[in-house]
Amino acid sequence: MIKWIVLDMDGTLLNERDQITERTKSCLLRCQEKGIRIILASGRSYTRLLPYAGQIQLKEYGGYLIEVNGMAVYNLEKEERRVMKQLLEEDIRELFTYGKSLEVEVQCFEDQAIYYWIPKWQIPIKEKERMERGLPDDYPMIGGAWTWITDTTDGYPLQKQIQSAKEIPKKLNKISYVADPKTIQKVYDCLKKQYDENYEIVRTCPRLIEISPKGITKGQTLKQLMGKHAIKREEVMAFGDGENDVDMFRQVKYSVAMENGEDFVKEQAHLVTKSNREEGVAQVLEKLLERMEESE
Repeated sequence: MIKWIVLDMDGTLLNERDQITERTKSCLLRCQEKGIRIILASGRSYTRLLPYAGQIQLKEYGGYLIEVNGMAVYNLEKEERRVMKQLLEEDIRELFTYGKSLEVEVQCFEDQAIYYWIPKWQIPIKEKERMERGLPDDYPMIGGAWTWITDTTDGYPLQKQIQSAKEIPKKLNKISYVADPKTIQKVYDCLKKQYDENYEIVRTCPRLIEISPKGITKGQTLKQLMGKHAIKREEVMAFGDGENDVDMFRQVKYSVAMENGEDFVKEQAHLVTKSNREEGVAQVLEKLLERMEESE
C-alpha cells in the first residue's frame, strides 16, 4: 500500500508553464484525502516551493518539503525546517573560482538570495534573447533551466551580480553552473573528474549543473525521513526526471520517470510515464486511485 508520494518539481510535477495542472491538483488532493502523504522534493528552496504547497493543501495534510536537493527538510504542518548541511567558505571559494575558469555562469544560492557571475561571452546572447522575447530592459540576466534568462525573483528577491568570491556569504545552499547544453556537458565531465569525491554533482537539466555538499541528495534525505516515520520502501512512490532524482529512486520500490527525462534516469526507474507536458504524474495517480477505490 502506498503511504507516501514524493514529487520532483521542474520537468515533473510542473508543466512547461511552471504550473500544476488542475487535473494533477485534483489527483493529489484525492490522494491526501485517502491518507497518502505528499512530499515535494526539489532543487528549489522553500521560498519557491511554498506557493505550490499551498495550492495542494500540503500544510493541512501534513506534507513535507525536501529542499535544495536534500539540503533541508521543511515540516509544513509544524512550520519547522531542519538544515542538513551547507557549502562552507572554502568550498564556495574553490567552486566559484573553478566555474569562472571554465567561463560558465556561476550562481550561488542562499534561501532568498542569488549571487551570480556571468562570463562576457554570455552577455550578448542573453541581451539578444531578452530583445527577441520582448522583455523589458530590467528583466533579470540570470540563466535558467531552459533559457538563457529567467525571472526567479518570486523566490529569490535579492539577486546580486558579483565579480569576486569575497562578495559571497560564508554559507550557501548550493552552487550552480549554467550554460548551453554542449558547454555544460564538457563542464560536467571536468567537474566529475576534479571534484566527484568532494561534492554531489548533478545535471538537473541539459543547461544546468548543481553542486551540493557530499552526501546531500534528495535520496539520502528521503531515506532519513522514511526512517523517522517507519516507512518502508514498498510504501513510497517517487516521481522525477533529472539526475538529482536517481538516488531518490534507489530508496523506493516504485520509482516513476517522466518521458521527458534523460535516458539514464528512465533506465533507473520502475516505470516511465508520459511527459510533464502530458500530465504524466496525473496519469499514474489516476490509476493508483482507481486501484485503491476498487479495493475499498
